[in-house]
Amino acid sequence: MNLALALLVPLVSFVSPTPNQTISGSKVTTKIAVTNFAVVDYKTHPRLVPGQGHLHLWMDQKDLTKTSAVKVTSDTYTFENVKPGAHTLVAELVANNHSSLVPAATASVTFRTVSPVSTSNSSSLLITSVIAFLLIVFALYFVSTVKPKSGTSPRKSSKKSSKHRSRK
Repeated sequence: MNLALALLVPLVSFVSPTPNQTISGSKVTTKIAVTNFAVVDYKTHPRLVPGQGHLHLWMDQKDLTKTSAVKVTSDTYTFENVKPGAHTLVAELVANNHSSLVPAATASVTFRTVSPVSTSNSSSLLITSVIAFLLIVFALYFVSTVKPKSGTSPRKSSKKSSKHRSRK
C-alpha cells in the first residue's frame, strides 16, 4: 500500500472515555475522533458516497450488528442510565447504508462507572462537622476563661471574722 492511499484510509478512535477511566454517574459522554471520513446524517444523505457515512456504537454488547447499534451522526454521543461497573464501548465507521467499510474502521475502549457521591449528603456532613467543631472550640474557650466559684470568697469570710472578733 503506498503512502498516499494509507493517508486516505478512514480512522476512528475514542477521545473519551479514555482506557480504564472511572466515570462518576450514570451518564457517559463519548467523544470520537474521525480521520479521512465525513460523518453525515444517513437520513439526509442516503446515497453511497465514498469517504462519507456515520458511526455505529455498541456498549456492552456481544452481538455487534447494524440493528443493535446506536446510529450516531456526530462525533459525540451521551449514553444515559449506565449502571455502575465495567463497560466496553465499540465504535465503527459505516457507509450511509450502514454497511461496514473495507477495510473496517473500528475502535474500542473499556472504562468503569461508579455511583456519584450525593452532593447534598456531603454538604450536610460538612456543615454538621463544622458546627460540631465550632461548638467544641467555644466550649473549650469558655471553660478556660471562666474561673470556678468555691462558695464564699476567703476575703469576705476573714473580714467578717475579724470584725466580729474586734467587737468582743
